[in-house]
Amino acid sequence: MVIEYTGNKLPGKTQFSGRRRTTTRKSGFSSHENSTGGEYKIENQDTYILEKGECLSLIFNIPDHNPDDLVAFGGWYFSDHFLDINIELGGFTKKTLTDWKEGNWAKFGSMGFSSTKENIPWTRISFKALEDTKISFYDIGCGIVAHKHIDAAKANPDKKHLLNNMYQFAPEANFYVTEGEVSIVINDDRNLELESTKPTSIYLKSCNRCARFLPINIKDERYHLSFSSHCVANAPCTHTGFGKLKNIQDETYLNLHHGFQLECRYCKKFEVNAAHNPQRTADQMKEDGTRRRHFELLLTHLFKGSPQLNYRKENPGKELTTDIWEKFGKKCFKCQADIPSAREMNLDHTRPLALLWPLDKTATCLCKGCNSQKRDRPPSEYYAENEIEKLSVITGISIEDLNNPGPNLIAVNKLVSDLDWLILEFCHKPELAKERDGKLTAELFLKALQKTLNKTELGQVYDLLKIYNQKNAAK
Repeated sequence: MVIEYTGNKLPGKTQFSGRRRTTTRKSGFSSHENSTGGEYKIENQDTYILEKGECLSLIFNIPDHNPDDLVAFGGWYFSDHFLDINIELGGFTKKTLTDWKEGNWAKFGSMGFSSTKENIPWTRISFKALEDTKISFYDIGCGIVAHKHIDAAKANPDKKHLLNNMYQFAPEANFYVTEGEVSIVINDDRNLELESTKPTSIYLKSCNRCARFLPINIKDERYHLSFSSHCVANAPCTHTGFGKLKNIQDETYLNLHHGFQLECRYCKKFEVNAAHNPQRTADQMKEDGTRRRHFELLLTHLFKGSPQLNYRKENPGKELTTDIWEKFGKKCFKCQADIPSAREMNLDHTRPLALLWPLDKTATCLCKGCNSQKRDRPPSEYYAENEIEKLSVITGISIEDLNNPGPNLIAVNKLVSDLDWLILEFCHKPELAKERDGKLTAELFLKALQKTLNKTELGQVYDLLKIYNQKNAAK
């Protein structure tokens, strides 16, 4: 019997989880006094007609700078038809370029450290019309970037790693302190001009940390620009400020389906994630490692062998890691950075190990930075809708399944039918019998497993710790 996923939360917080625990970690940052993160406004941007065959290029000239400076370029664009887009990165090595999706704004750009005092060779993005197309731009720029969080990370060797993937946060993190020049060229002629037409609207939402207004998409909210979604599995979002925004221009309200996080992606990175994660203790790190190892061992038992070994048996002469690397074009699926070899790839579960999904032929090729950023999140909470569609084609997992943040129901059913083995054999492995700070490792593992089971109707019936204590008392 397969039981359907019923959502992330159980009814009645107190009944199932007891009283809310006290706060154990604080980021050290607070909301901005002039913003709640629940405001928005609409601005109109100049729009031009790009005739079929015409090519509009933006040329970014980065100003002279010092070694170890962060330099960047980027912006947002809107077009009513698909465009042939090409980016010449100049001195940059990685880029952000979201796919075109009808009715939505998209973004492009990059950010990286300079190794010389000289100007990075000019960077260029070209938009070629395949049919008559209307095109608009918002906040196009380039230059030297600095910000209090960036400066703090550069000055602290223990935090400098936070700047490794900053290209993923362009253009919303492009805080220019010295701006460069941006030239617009039509068909390689700087003197040509385009015909203008009716302006295009862009929605801008406030960040409750930095108080900036940054672009969001309203037609397809999960086609992310500057903010991540708030409610995915539990949409529609009913939280004021997240799913209900107030227009500062006329004080009307905008109701969203998924809603957005209060802080922008940049502030989320530095003021929430980076501020909290270092406060994890060494014991907490060990607990996470132990949990992951034993989840993998558990799945190996439930599915009669490790996915990698099973793959070899089913595909003689082939290796899972190499095949996944090649299937994804030897690139990180998320950021499209080149990955030189299969050994340098991070093989991601696609659907999380924490939800009992094995690492099999449906795995995803990610770089280290993107894999770390994804963590244990299901695909629907990390990828945009267009990325989900692409991932479905490559992995063979249906879009419906990728958008379902629930546990592996086959594994759950196998597990509950083999509880005696789990409690009496698996939980008595030597490593699970160890104690850390007075906590039995087996109990910590069962608590983590219980969280997964609680997300299904079948799993909610079982109290693993209670069963564990009862069976051990009877021995």
